[in-house]
Amino acid sequence: MVAKSLLRTCFVLMFVLGRSPVASAALPEYNNSDIEHPSPTQGSKKTFQRSLSGLYSIPNYRSPTLTQPHSDFDDLYTQAVSAQTELEQIIHQVSMLSATQAVLPGLKSKQRAKYKISTELGGQTELLTDLARGSLVSKDIGSLVQSFELLNKKLTIVEVKNRFKSPAPSGYRDLKMLVRLPNSQHIAEIQLHLDEISEIKNGAEHDIYEQIQLIEREAKAENRSLNDIELAKIKSLRHQSLSMYQSAWHQYLQPDSIAS
Repeated sequence: MVAKSLLRTCFVLMFVLGRSPVASAALPEYNNSDIEHPSPTQGSKKTFQRSLSGLYSIPNYRSPTLTQPHSDFDDLYTQAVSAQTELEQIIHQVSMLSATQAVLPGLKSKQRAKYKISTELGGQTELLTDLARGSLVSKDIGSLVQSFELLNKKLTIVEVKNRFKSPAPSGYRDLKMLVRLPNSQHIAEIQLHLDEISEIKNGAEHDIYEQIQLIEREAKAENRSLNDIELAKIKSLRHQSLSMYQSAWHQYLQPDSIAS
């Protein structure tokens, strides 16, 4: 209890005295005061190191109450239409302030949404959290951390998956967030990307994924296990994917990669 009180006191002091964007932001549910807060000013090795530390210090988090306001699909989808507009306005604002690019694919289709509910969510509509969605793509780590700070000011963060700190097996990295929108109270998905990694995901890595899927589908259609040649091919393709992602990520680990 004493430790918790001390942490709360430290956070209040950060809130009152902090000079960086996130130090002055209230964290209603995403409430971890251990995050390091880099200055948004770019251009120096010291600032780069602070930005990287800030990115790595964003912890994974999941709210214990992560459900939508509606359990009826039609009601939820109707709400999601206005929630998408609300989300896009916020993403555009953050994009301009952080010099990042907004990527807005629009609302998930009803067909895909219903399929996910039935196959992944056990028929529980209220667990569907990616109807409204959007992304921000950054050219450098500092801008990505700044966009996270700005989003944290405007929204209630209810989940974070920091795959920059713990990448996927393929080597892919991003920062995936679920947020509760202030007006609609709808939960939406936001992803923060670095542009070189995003390009690989949507280009070369997507081609690799399709090749692996083709090999696996052929074996399944023939009702057999993968043979040694197919397994070796899949292993080689996955190694290519990992190498591409690692090469792209290492570019961002150099202070000279900071956008001027």
